[in-house]
Order: sequence, then structure tokens, then C-alpha cells
Amino acid sequence: MDGQNDQMGPEGRVNNLLAATRLHYEAKGMEAIATLDIYFNKTVGIGEHSDLLAEMIKWTDVLAASSDAIENLEKYFNRDGTPK
Repeated sequence: MDGQNDQMGPEGRVNNLLAATRLHYEAKGMEAIATLDIYFNKTVGIGEHSDLLAEMIKWTDVLAASSDAIENLEKYFNRDGTPK
């Protein structure tokens, strides 16, 4: 198993490394959403933070970066990992 073309999906071969990269960024995005949800809606769970705004900005940046990364993977690569 070389990670290149190990699975057949409904639209043809899926490159496992490309899929793993996408899943990594999806997970980072979900982590950012969960963290921001706590900051925005569950203030009891926040505890002591000296600079709450900086933390919110940090997690918003993580969310934006993960979304941009997924968008770029979809824009520049086919599901089999070949460039578009």
C-alpha cells in the first residue's frame, strides 16, 4: 500500500494521501468550531483566560486556514491526486 491509489470511490480512484490531508484540515476546522462555540455560547466552560479575544482570533484564524486549505485542495487536485 503506497498511499497513492488504494480505494475506488464513486467518482474513480481516491488518492489516500490527498484524502488524509483533507481529513486533517476538516478535523482542524471542527476543532476550531467546537472551541469557538464554547467561547461564544458556553462561558461557564471557559475558566480563566487573560486574553479571551486573542484566543477567539487565534481559533478564527485556524478555521479560516483549514477552510482555505480544503478549498485549494479541491481547486488544484483531482480525487486521484493528479493536478487539475
